[in-house]
Order: sequence, then structure tokens, then C-alpha cells
Amino acid sequence: MPTVITAIANPEAEGFVAGTLYAQGWNVVFRAIDWGSLQSYLTANSAISANALLIYATDLPGASKQLVDGLQSSVRQVIGFSIPNISDGDYMSLHPLPAVGTDLISLVRGFVRAPMVRTGALTQRRPRTSKVVALGSAGSYTGCTTIALNLAMELSLQEKSTLLIEANFRAPSISPLLSMRNISEASSWKSIAPHLAVSEITQSSADQLDNFMNKAIDAFDVIVLDIGSISGLSNRLTDRRWTSQVTTWCCDQADELMITSRADHLGHYRLGQVIELMQQTSIRAHISFTQNMKSSGKRGENEMARFLSATTALKPIRIRSLKEESRSVKAAEDEHATLVETNERSNLRKAIAELAREITL
Repeated sequence: MPTVITAIANPEAEGFVAGTLYAQGWNVVFRAIDWGSLQSYLTANSAISANALLIYATDLPGASKQLVDGLQSSVRQVIGFSIPNISDGDYMSLHPLPAVGTDLISLVRGFVRAPMVRTGALTQRRPRTSKVVALGSAGSYTGCTTIALNLAMELSLQEKSTLLIEANFRAPSISPLLSMRNISEASSWKSIAPHLAVSEITQSSADQLDNFMNKAIDAFDVIVLDIGSISGLSNRLTDRRWTSQVTTWCCDQADELMITSRADHLGHYRLGQVIELMQQTSIRAHISFTQNMKSSGKRGENEMARFLSATTALKPIRIRSLKEESRSVKAAEDEHATLVETNERSNLRKAIAELAREITL
């Protein structure tokens, strides 16, 4: 977790910044109220300061652009905010102080990931009419890819132009499920059905992720991303490696992060780990939960009760449960097709179709 030093005189603004970051588990080691106290702390604690983020505002008494610029070698990164009704003077690269905690966290995370780049503009969500839904897995073998694939198909059947993106770097599955090759070699995406296209993000294309997603948002009504496991989410949001780029983008820019889990004991345990982590991690995307492979009868009722008890604390925008239907899923996998193509009347297919309708409301 990043180490933070604040240097903001306004008590409300400083309290908002320090409190929001502290709630994320970040270590706020010093809170300067003037230039003298900041300089004294940096001089006496050089080892700590060298790896710290300095977050300052233009209202700091005694500070100036020249003095702040002189701190660049003393701290890991400097982030400046302008304060309403306070002159910005000759400071450069300032950011308006966000009014919402998730916007502040998103901006600061951008600096942690790219310490040599001013990332304020990159964290702003573009106005758009399309919807972006990311599916992440709480554990292994949750059926996340199966849900993503069939959800994208159902959206396309509603005549919504839909893009399905393979972004599970650790275990890509869409290509083998559809028996398709060279998805990643397409210049942007490949049409596979009316209103449905598929694409893949790889290491070679990850550095152009923002441009690619902006282009996709302009071209499609709905974008569905399979991002795979979201274990260790908080660390990945400040990770600079390419494997974390899509997860970070989805948490900042997606409309919905749908977390899928299995209904069995191990699935519930993994879900609990993810929920515990997300209670300490703020993201912009709305959270939803989908329990997969729920049992029938009394056992299924108990699984659902346990699922609801675990997930409601995060106030998700939707909670859904899908019953186990292994025969239908296996038939679709054997034919490298979707559920609507192999068993249109299956209950699982109908449940995913209903989920698709909810998303487009």
C-alpha cells in the first residue's frame, strides 16, 4: 500500500483526502499544515519520504511552485490540488480537488501506477451511451467465461451491438470455447454473429488499451469483458504490470463489475475473501454478484441465504443466482456454441437472457 504525506491547510479538504486514502489501507504518515513543518519532516525522515506520495494544495502557507518543484527528488511523486477560492499562482499541472472519494482514489492510483506521468486526464470517465460490463471471478472454476459468453450472445439477440473481450490473461478461454483461432490477430475485433463481435487483449496490445476501449465504446452498444480472477484486487489497482491494466481500467471506467462465484463451500470461502478485500477498496464501477451452480431444493435455499448474507453489505446493484445445469453447459462446450444455439429452452439460458435484459434497462 502506498505511503502518503499530505500538505493541505484547509482542514475539510485535508480531512477528506487523508481520511479517504486511510480508509483504503494507505499509510498516511504525516499531515503538514505549512511549508516549514513539511520541510522539517522530509529532512528528518528521508528514508520514508523517498517512497511516499506527497499530496499538496495551493493553500499551503509558505509554499511556492519553486519550493514544491525542489521536492521532486525527495519524494516518490508529487500530486497538486487546487482549492476553490484560493489562487493557483504559477503552479503547474494542478488537479481540481475531487468531490467524491472514488474519483480521488482513482486519480491517486494513476500516479502510483505511472509515477512519471501526470495522469489526471486519464482517470476521467468519458461521457457515453454504451454500457461496459466486466465479469470477474471470485476463485477458480466459477463459470465466469461461460456467463460472459452467453451474456454477450443474449445481448446481441436483443439487437444490441455487442463486443465480447477476452481479458483473462492467466487462463484465456473464449477462443477454445468457440473453437476460434487468432482472435488477437484481428486489427480490432472480429464479427462472429449478427450484432456480436469478439476481441482479445494481449501483452502486445495492452499498452494501447485506452485507445482501443475508446474506439470500442464509440462502436458498440454494450461491451462485455471477461477479466478472470480478481483476487488481490487492491494490489492490482496500484500495479504497473501489463496484466493489471484491464482490471484497473474496468474498476475505474466500467459501468458494472459483476463478481461471479460458485455456490459450494469453497466458492463461498473464496467469495468471502474477495468481499473482505472489497470492503476496504473503493472503485467507480457499480458492483453486482452472480452466484453460479446453485443446488436444487433445500440445499440450494441454504446456499442462496448464505450468498445473500455475504454480499448485501457491499450494497450491490443486483444479486442473481444461476442454478447448476452441467448437461446444458457441457453440450454447448462440446459443440463450441452458446446455450441459445444448443438448448434454447434451458433454464440457465433463460436466466442469462433475463440478466441481459436487466443490463440494458
